[in-house]
Amino acid sequence: MQEYWNPGRYINIYNMRMDRLKRDSLFMKLKENDPFVYDLRVENGMVELSYFLNINKYTTNAMGKYFFTSDINYLQEIRSFDFAVYLMEGERYWEAHEVLENNWKNSSGIEKLTYQYIILLCAAGVHMQRGHDSVCRNIILRANKMKILNTMGKLDISGMRNEKSKNPYAELSDLVFHYSLQNP
Repeated sequence: MQEYWNPGRYINIYNMRMDRLKRDSLFMKLKENDPFVYDLRVENGMVELSYFLNINKYTTNAMGKYFFTSDINYLQEIRSFDFAVYLMEGERYWEAHEVLENNWKNSSGIEKLTYQYIILLCAAGVHMQRGHDSVCRNIILRANKMKILNTMGKLDISGMRNEKSKNPYAELSDLVFHYSLQNP
């Protein structure tokens, strides 16, 4: 980590595959040895490690070389819905959630509820990455009761909701790709 970074929350993204069992045991070891680590999530071909300030040598040695760091402080200033969609397509649900919160805070009515719905989809995706399947399902069940817009930006939100109501564990990145209203 660069020493000039401000205190805050960061995510290192590692180009590796990891199954749930390995993730759970590694996360427990990291938490025991590094007080700044607070989450470890598994994506398709990537692993996200969330932490405060700087990670220590134990975590650096255990995780290896990262290929991207995301500054959550910075993401909290972005209000681009298209960027949030891009992050969701890449299974970077935590980051997408942070970006979408800015839009949610500055909206009202059904638009605000629609942002909240998408944020809940991202939260459910984060819980799937953590291996908390029942929490993911409960979030989706709660979210599917919300009144939302049919579309937002380039997304068919009602189509995504129909899929999630059939299968709460459907991968959000696949739904975002499939229900994009962009012309090929």
